[in-house]
Amino acid sequence: MTPTVLSPASPVELLHYIVTFQTYPTTILVCYPRDDFISTLTSTVQNHNNVPPEDHQILNDSHPPPLLSATLYQTAVARHIRVLFIPTVIHLRAYLSAFDPATSLTPPPPNHPPPSSGKRRPPLLLVYGFLDLHRDSSEWSAQGLSSSAAALVEAARRTGFKPAIVEPRGAGGHGDFKAVLRDDAPVLSGGSRRDDGVWTGRTVEVKRVLGRWFHFKTGQWDV
Repeated sequence: MTPTVLSPASPVELLHYIVTFQTYPTTILVCYPRDDFISTLTSTVQNHNNVPPEDHQILNDSHPPPLLSATLYQTAVARHIRVLFIPTVIHLRAYLSAFDPATSLTPPPPNHPPPSSGKRRPPLLLVYGFLDLHRDSSEWSAQGLSSSAAALVEAARRTGFKPAIVEPRGAGGHGDFKAVLRDDAPVLSGGSRRDDGVWTGRTVEVKRVLGRWFHFKTGQWDV
């Protein structure tokens, strides 16, 4: 179960992928306030519904609108996907250190095969907005990112989940996956920036930090 960093996805793309390809007890840790996350889902669906009729065929041919008849968040919950909202890096690490699917209040769906049956893929333990959660805190450093990444991988290994990270589109002001991974972070926590925005002291690319544990892959967001 190789740890994976997937290319950035919008909340709609992420949940469409999850409800299409993943099953209980997949767990998503969303590193944003719940209201902001739901608001983004709602506005995306509304924007699609406001597309002129003559443009719908073009839109449908390129990126089919997922589950417009119901909110993806409600659909994910209905599919017994666990969705939790994580406000800080400290909360993320604390949750991962104690992560135990047996304590989940989310019940398995009817007729769900047991883990020993070999009839299902490993569930995901996915952190959405991992880098963004660290970016505006004192934990934006190789040291801080490494501590959280190690906690995620260990929690997944201990419980038989597959660890994954996905950033939202536009995270950190970056337009593509490569730019996100090229982002610089100071080596040690507590680094500071000069007036021109450049970090003082030694820095390292995010890809090099996460590459110690994770492989990098383009997500199946358009299926």
